[in-house]
Amino acid sequence: MTSLDASSVVEFHYSSRRHRLAKLLAVLGAAALVAVYTALFDEPWWQVLLRFGTIGVAVALTTAWQLRRQPRLPLRLTDEALELTGPHGSKLRIDWANVASARVRGRLEPRLVVTPLDPQQTRPPMRPSQWSTPGRGPYELVARLAWMTPGPDVLRRELARRLPTT
Repeated sequence: MTSLDASSVVEFHYSSRRHRLAKLLAVLGAAALVAVYTALFDEPWWQVLLRFGTIGVAVALTTAWQLRRQPRLPLRLTDEALELTGPHGSKLRIDWANVASARVRGRLEPRLVVTPLDPQQTRPPMRPSQWSTPGRGPYELVARLAWMTPGPDVLRRELARRLPTT
């Protein structure tokens, strides 16, 4: 009997089902908070929505603006390289030997943080601050993994298996 190795290519992509479920839970949670707030402070529900809804919209727009340059899904792991999808659908390929660090951070809002050893050896070569966000290193890539399938635990396991050990 021969044993089969795990597939050499693992693709992580956006799951619309997980996204819809998260939106539904957020709407239900917001409705519960509005109901409690209106009961406690004897204020009409529509005034509460006007006050806190505008704050929520402002936070959402600011977050979307800040994340526009970050890499996003789909994300592919092959035996040779890590492949990220960048802004406007551009692709970035980093060979495993060129990865200084790659780890999944966060539980509620997981994100992949990748730092290449030599940004000029990526395909295409990276420019300083091309995909980085304010407060990060000029070549540090952060890819949001929210609503990803398969989940972040699979990505952690695959990164541990593929990254060169020192």
